[in-house]
Amino acid sequence: MNSLNEQFTLQQWPRKLAELLQSKGWALQAKYRAVKSGSPRQFAEVRLFESIGSDGQRRNLGLVNGYDLDKPTFDDTRYITDTSRLAVVGVGDGTKTSYEIPAGSIVAGSEKFYLDGVEMATGSYSLNATTDRVTFTAAPGAGKLIKMTGSLSSRAFEPTNNFALFMFNDVYFDKAVVRPSADANLGTANGTKTTFNIPKFPVRIGTLKVYVAGTEVSDTTYTVDFTTGVVTFFVAPATGAVEAEYRHIVSPTSGVDYGDITVTVTETDPLLPKTAVSMAYAAFSFIQPSLPTVMTMTDDANLSRSFNRDSYLYLWGNVNKDRIILNFRADPSADPVKSFYLPLYFGRLHVVGSLPRRNTVLIGGAKTGAPIAYAANQKLGNTLVDYGPQTSNGNDTVQLHQTIGGALYQKHYLAFITHDRAIDTASTKFNPSAYTGKYHVSPVSIVHPQEGYVGKLDDVYAVHPKNIEQMDELEIEKIVPHEWVGNGDGVRKVFHIEHQCTEAKPLLFGDCVEITTGWTYDAEHKAIIFTNPPASGIELTASYTFNQLFKYTLATTPRTATRLDDVTPFNPIGFGIFKENIV
Repeated sequence: MNSLNEQFTLQQWPRKLAELLQSKGWALQAKYRAVKSGSPRQFAEVRLFESIGSDGQRRNLGLVNGYDLDKPTFDDTRYITDTSRLAVVGVGDGTKTSYEIPAGSIVAGSEKFYLDGVEMATGSYSLNATTDRVTFTAAPGAGKLIKMTGSLSSRAFEPTNNFALFMFNDVYFDKAVVRPSADANLGTANGTKTTFNIPKFPVRIGTLKVYVAGTEVSDTTYTVDFTTGVVTFFVAPATGAVEAEYRHIVSPTSGVDYGDITVTVTETDPLLPKTAVSMAYAAFSFIQPSLPTVMTMTDDANLSRSFNRDSYLYLWGNVNKDRIILNFRADPSADPVKSFYLPLYFGRLHVVGSLPRRNTVLIGGAKTGAPIAYAANQKLGNTLVDYGPQTSNGNDTVQLHQTIGGALYQKHYLAFITHDRAIDTASTKFNPSAYTGKYHVSPVSIVHPQEGYVGKLDDVYAVHPKNIEQMDELEIEKIVPHEWVGNGDGVRKVFHIEHQCTEAKPLLFGDCVEITTGWTYDAEHKAIIFTNPPASGIELTASYTFNQLFKYTLATTPRTATRLDDVTPFNPIGFGIFKENIV
């Protein structure tokens, strides 16, 4: 089941979200922390996710959390007390010896562990600083409550109000070497020596420049073994220092974790998303990353004193390997107005015609003033994020990865069936209809002023916010006759219907003739998968029924597509997100 209703502590949420996404088909491609040069306690913690969707497209999502340990969010000296939720390690079962430390990395020697309130001897356990786990020499007894106290180390996360999301085409995990430096020095030419060794390797192809006596030499005068870093000249250089500038590939320190990477950026405050993303982009070589989408939990500059690191962050929605639909809300107990309903849609559009080159959209939400605005020739971490004057940031418009024409990260807009906002005053009832007794909803299309209708948000309906409350549920039941699912082109083999059908699989037709063989149905992703691609020009339709529950949420972040007059035809508009099938 892909419907979610979770709660994580603020201290744990990026790690727990990563675990959740991995369980739904999104691989954790890499994790690292960018550390600002000269400010060793300023960090941008980065997680990169990758999924191969049911349509065969690769989707990459980056998550960035910036923080400054010299400006901690909470007045707790980063110490976990025994009254905190984060102090609860688990309950023994008489067998298990290894447990995750809820708060993350702990300063060795500051910790104390308790079993049913009795302090344990230091020698009865060991801490693993790499995995942030504790291993007991003897398994705690069944039903025994395991708790701990201790100080968070500099490796531990610090929650803040802001985070950022971004798309990218690819990433190279490498580091730059420039002259003059020891790693740029290959030796000295003497007129006879032809072979020189690059100090750091493997060398990323396409990044090497070789210099003799301070002058760059043509790459036609030597060969390179990029794996071993050996440069061999056809003719031995006469004299002078032999140097190189290049990028060498680095390996993870553990699993997919690349550890701390020192970066140089001009921005100063990592609590600002622009600074954090600049640090993230500066760490490695991102290929065509997007202008980031900013996400803010509350309407304050940072989380207020009404929060603690063990306060809850609630999230709900629906996730599969094609798309991520989530809503976040930090504990609203102290100030429900400032604690936003924070929306996220990332992933595949339901498209029946020609597909976008990269069929992925990103919609996020932020407080006023938080989004990163487009600027000509703008760079983040020395990486260009200018894709023309219509570049989207995913806050003020809908961001599509790549259009059918090839343009990256352009502004797109919402379209759905609606009435004029002017007739819907405070005194009008509107929902449900007096004639049908029902709430009338509409699929949500994504459109471009030049290219027209692109596709629909998957498993999402537009719901007018009248006489309906946050988290209410709507039942949608329908008989679907001959839904157009696409046209054959002799190449494409995967097509999608709009809803999970109540039948084992839909009835499928090609030019109105039923197709009973040569295809399979992936119910979870609503994918019709042909053994051989349908011939060019064949019109494919499907007939089926569906009966589903959708959960309603109205985003309250001011800078999101559903609350901007020039982006949505009705402001504000709520989303009904698929919860489950009714059987």
